[in-house]
Amino acid sequence: MRAVLLFKLTSLLSDSSCAYSVCRRKMHILQFSQAGRHSIGVRVDDTNIINLNDFSPDLPTDVCSALCLDHKKLLTEAARCLQSTSSRISVDDVTLHPPITNPGKIIGICLNYKDLCAEVGEPLPTEPLVFSKFSSCVTGSREIQIPSATKELDYECELVVVISKEARNVKEADAMEHVFGYTVANDLTASDIFNATKNGNQYLLAKSLDNFCPLFSDIVTKDEVEDVHNLNISTKVNGEVRQKSNTDQLVFRIPQLISYLSGFFTLSPGDIILTGTPGGTGKGFNPPKYIQSGDTVTIELQNIGTLTNTFL
Repeated sequence: MRAVLLFKLTSLLSDSSCAYSVCRRKMHILQFSQAGRHSIGVRVDDTNIINLNDFSPDLPTDVCSALCLDHKKLLTEAARCLQSTSSRISVDDVTLHPPITNPGKIIGICLNYKDLCAEVGEPLPTEPLVFSKFSSCVTGSREIQIPSATKELDYECELVVVISKEARNVKEADAMEHVFGYTVANDLTASDIFNATKNGNQYLLAKSLDNFCPLFSDIVTKDEVEDVHNLNISTKVNGEVRQKSNTDQLVFRIPQLISYLSGFFTLSPGDIILTGTPGGTGKGFNPPKYIQSGDTVTIELQNIGTLTNTFL
C-alpha cells in the first residue's frame, strides 16, 4: 500500500511539473482593440488573452513601437503578465489585428524553397532573390475583396520572421540574436500583373496591391520554437490541399537571409521577412488554379498558427 501511495504522489508531482514547465503554453504576442482602444495582448489559450498594457501601462500600445523601445522589456513584461492573476479577456469580445500593423519594411524572398525550384524548373539561386511589399498590404484573418486590377490572384504560404533589434552587417553566427519571433503570411501575388509585358515583369506592382499581405494574429517568440527549420507548412483552398512542404526545404535559412540583407540595408525592429513559398501555388497547376471569389484560403504553419481568409 505504501508503495502504491508513493507512486501516485510521484506521478502527481511529475504531472504538476510538466504542466508548469515542459507543457506550458507558448508565448504569443498579439494586437487587439476593444471599445475603441488599441492594445498589445498576450495569449493565454485559444479563447483568452490578457491586456499587456493594463498590466504594464508604460509599454507602447503597438508591437512595433514596443520593439523599437526595448524588445527585451516586451518579452519580460509578457512573461510576467502570464504568471500574474490579471483579468482574462475572451477573444470573442475583442477585434484581433495583425501582430505588426506598421512595419518599416516588408521583405520577400523569391525561389527560396527547393521543391518550388524543382517544380518551375529553375536552378537553386546562388544568392537570395529579394523583393519588397508596401506596408499598406498588411491585413489580418478577414474577408478580402479581390482587386479589379487582377484576374489571376495567387496564394503563397510563408514563414515570417519578425526583427527584434537593429541589424547591420550581421554575421550569420549572430543573426538569430536579431529575431523576435515568427508568424504566418499569405504572400498574395497578381500573376497577370507580374507576367504583363507592358510593365516589364514588375514584382512591386504584382505584390503590393492593398491587403496583399495577410498575417496571422500572433507572433510566437523565438525561444518557443525548437527548430524553425523543420516545420510543416501548407495551404488549403476550400479544404483542398494545394501546398504541402516543410521549412527544411528553404534554400537560404534565416541566419543567411538576415546576414545577406543586413549587408545592404539596416534591418529595424518590427521589420518582417517573408522567407519564401514552397511548390503548389495556383500558377503551377495545369490549368492554373487561381483564387476565385468565394474561396477560403487556409495557411497552417506547424507550432506557429493558422491564417484564414475568405475572398470576395
